Amino acid sequence: MKVLAPIASHDELEMLAAAGAEELYCGIVPREWMQKYTGAIWLNRRSPVGGSLDSYADLKRLVDDAHRLQLPVFITLNAPSYTAEQLPLVLELAHKLSEEVGVDALIVTDINLLLRLSEARLTAALHVSSVAATLNTEAVRFLLNFNPSRIVLPRSLTINEIGAITNDVRDEVEIEVFMLNDGCAFEEGFCSTTHHHTVGAFCTSLSEMETKFEWAGARFTTRRQNWLRRNLTDYRQWVWYVNGNGCGVTAKGLPYGPCGLCAIPDFQRLGVSSLKIVGREASPFKKLASVKMVRDIVNRTRAGMPKLHVIERAKSLREAPEHCAAGYMCYYKVD
Repeated sequence: MKVLAPIASHDELEMLAAAGAEELYCGIVPREWMQKYTGAIWLNRRSPVGGSLDSYADLKRLVDDAHRLQLPVFITLNAPSYTAEQLPLVLELAHKLSEEVGVDALIVTDINLLLRLSEARLTAALHVSSVAATLNTEAVRFLLNFNPSRIVLPRSLTINEIGAITNDVRDEVEIEVFMLNDGCAFEEGFCSTTHHHTVGAFCTSLSEMETKFEWAGARFTTRRQNWLRRNLTDYRQWVWYVNGNGCGVTAKGLPYGPCGLCAIPDFQRLGVSSLKIVGREASPFKKLASVKMVRDIVNRTRAGMPKLHVIERAKSLREAPEHCAAGYMCYYKVD
């Protein structure tokens, strides 16, 4: 069970390694992609602005120095799909990233790309992105036809659902789960909207739209309108939590937002391989604080601290009992 941290530049490497990161993942948007598609079409699931490296030389330096620290580096090629025109460029990029840059794994969503990369037998391993929406063991079994070494499970699964999957496939493929920061109001793999920096996220905007309740041309009763308004208020509160508690931080600067810290003892018991911290585009300080927070709980779990004591410690790190008590900030629920 390793701590997987996001990284967007070589300058963050030493800091993240010292804080306890054990794996790294990043994106790259090379010049040839930007020249052909500008920033309107994303190569991976983050905007080219601030979320990815932009040169092979920078990535090579990052990978080489990470390897000297015994940290593997995974690269995102996880757009939901690529067109027939785009696919040759993505395949060429994947070959270069694997055989020349030396990345350890390619994180992929598009089944067509996954098939092509499986057939290419590159040095880099294949990880299936959470955007593939692998929701059950049957989906995992299908993906095993493409020889991935790891599958990233979506945020929406419960601990028991994750347990059922890991119990069935733990000897065949590694399982990675989300641990900290961003959430998603929809099932990410079924969502065709974008989080482009100029327009924001559709799910967040949706919750702020003005509302008027009508039914078959006539207004609802006052009682019905009040019920719907309470429902909308609850939805808006949930979306606020999903989107990082308004990007807030604790008094010590630790980030709020969706969290799976209390589930770490369960994930160790279940044999989960990796705990993913979200935020390639986040500030270096947020990445550092996130890694420290996750590693704190991982260390206590590895040391054999009782589960209830681990949970108590995890909640104390959040420094806001009301957020934990709300239940909206938790990635994972027990069925």
